[in-house]
Amino acid sequence: MLPLLFEYSGFAFVACLGVIQIAVSLSGLRGLWLTPWPWANSTVGGALIIVGAWWFFASDARATPYPLLEGSQQGGAFLFAALAATWATIFLIPMLRRAWGRPALAPGAANRGLESFRAGSFWALRSRGRGRGG
Repeated sequence: MLPLLFEYSGFAFVACLGVIQIAVSLSGLRGLWLTPWPWANSTVGGALIIVGAWWFFASDARATPYPLLEGSQQGGAFLFAALAATWATIFLIPMLRRAWGRPALAPGAANRGLESFRAGSFWALRSRGRGRGG
């Protein structure tokens, strides 16, 4: 059961990461994009969903004799994976952009909350003190 739990968590993480990338592409939150272009970011998000689903459902026989995941176990694994994908989007993607040589985006002048991600990443906002307060 434990290997299936980890495999399901991996599938849910990759799929959630893809859905988040599509959502931030459509909403214009450039500070959370994995790629610099919205069409490429949506394509990467769709590819993450498809590859994750293919890997989980088609790459191995999941109907095995050991007990399968129960609903509460699946719910907990999905919640953990969704939170991990959100964390990765907010904290790790800007670090990847910097490692790839793309500069961090400058924060907007009057944006607050999620709107601040339209022009800046989390790290750019924190370095300027804009991530504090409400």
